[in-house]
Amino acid sequence: SAHNNEIYLEFSIDNLQRALKSAQGALQTTLKLTKKQHLPVLSLIIQNQSTTGRELTLTQDVPVRVLTPLQMDSIREPMVPDGHVHIMMPPLNSMRSVAERMKVMGDRVAVSANKNGELRIRVANDLVDITTHFKGLQNLFYDSTQQQQQQHVEQLSADREPAAFYTAVVDMKNFLRFLQSYHVVPKNIVCCIIENHALVFYVYIGSSGYSTGSGLLADNCGSLTYFVPMGPNAQQPMRGAFSPINPQQQPQFQQPQPQQFQQPQQFQQPQQQQFHAPAPNAGGFNNNLANPYSAFTQNFQNNQAAQLGMQFAGNAMNAMQENVQQNVEKYVSMRQLKHYFDVSNMYVLSKLKALVFPWLQKSWHRHVERDQSGQVAGYKAPREDTNSPDLYIPTMGLVSYIIAIGLVIGRMGVFHPEDLGYTASSALGIVVFEVLLVKMFCYLLNVGSELQFLDIVAFSGYKFVPTIIVVLLKPWAPWWMTWTAFFYFGFALAFFMIRSMRYALIPESSAVMGVNTHRKRRIHFLFVIAMMQFLYIWVLSRYKTSKP
Repeated sequence: SAHNNEIYLEFSIDNLQRALKSAQGALQTTLKLTKKQHLPVLSLIIQNQSTTGRELTLTQDVPVRVLTPLQMDSIREPMVPDGHVHIMMPPLNSMRSVAERMKVMGDRVAVSANKNGELRIRVANDLVDITTHFKGLQNLFYDSTQQQQQQHVEQLSADREPAAFYTAVVDMKNFLRFLQSYHVVPKNIVCCIIENHALVFYVYIGSSGYSTGSGLLADNCGSLTYFVPMGPNAQQPMRGAFSPINPQQQPQFQQPQPQQFQQPQQFQQPQQQQFHAPAPNAGGFNNNLANPYSAFTQNFQNNQAAQLGMQFAGNAMNAMQENVQQNVEKYVSMRQLKHYFDVSNMYVLSKLKALVFPWLQKSWHRHVERDQSGQVAGYKAPREDTNSPDLYIPTMGLVSYIIAIGLVIGRMGVFHPEDLGYTASSALGIVVFEVLLVKMFCYLLNVGSELQFLDIVAFSGYKFVPTIIVVLLKPWAPWWMTWTAFFYFGFALAFFMIRSMRYALIPESSAVMGVNTHRKRRIHFLFVIAMMQFLYIWVLSRYKTSKP
């Protein structure tokens, strides 16, 4: 390169992670920057060996965007003043658990440290003032080669004793984003506090992180740097429930108190009108009858204890809601569920037509969604792509199937309420069995993120649509019509599964890992999935009651 032999690239971390994951256990991996179809890509040439001893060569292409030096100048590290104190951070897991509990108390957090190895995290609001102390930490200092910077820092803190704390108030959301760096399993983390300016965190990976001598940090260590600036309201002092009252602000704090004693006098005035002027035209008496809860509302608004209780209850409810949402997000992403339920009337009609008459559909390719840089960000929602799998039709199909079974059993005169639960558990058991079977084969055939878990659930739930038709035909239509419908919808569902799942199991691009090796096996696996649809429809259509 003509610019100091440096080339700047921009790419998606997810794409690079998938490519590097396929290189685990490889004999040799070569990384090169090249062009394919006039587009720059990072090519990973992975050389591996099969179980039979044959040499395999796999290629993973990661799309990139080449940045100019002028563009890189705009994303350089920010220039910050010299830090007042450097201190080793405690384990991030413990700090993260503390910060997660504190975030419901306020949107700002004050991080303080001194040169005696003490670190404090403080959150305050009108009700509570919480401070967490960490002691016995290690302070770090500059090397002798940076003596000039060290003298400058000592001049900045000449009027401070080692026990004096330096504080920076930052936004709680930005602080929590930094705490997510525990995923990279850091060895050591250094917190640099620039008082009333910013927090700078140095996350060191794969080394001891710091030298035991006078040096601040080791040179042969990979590191990540986090800059957390002060928020727009950081200059305002954090007022807590137990903070000392400023004498200049005390009149402002006590100013609303006389109004609180005057309002009950205004409330007693209509009571005197009620007893001394009981005429039918007395407006005060009629107004109180029209709103019998007005007295309670005024007393509640003027009661500080009630307001504090309501605020505390609101914070507790928000904390419980966020806790439930975090536990649910561990297993199922709500954003992904919304994507699979984003359907329209036209999509439902088109998908039902594809399930009943799949041979009439010409195109089966899914449409990708790209971001502003032109990179693939995922697939479009079902509302915008008819070939996209959804969870609305499987969910409604399951409910309709249970109702159809109950209708048929009721016509036979042997219906019991337990039959609905028995039918639902049997149907869900078949879906779970198929999903686990497909996931097991995907793992054995090295099918990665091309086929998502919710995609498998959606494809497995489409079988309820043809099953409902067979179930409703069975008690009313002749036997030959029932078996004709069974074989027709069985072949239709098998054809639909082959064409819909082909994009993930047998992709056209040769850059996907393992396509050349497992192509025949994947074709056989896709054929087995399609043929098993006959078995699933046959089992689901054999309704029986839970009681003899």
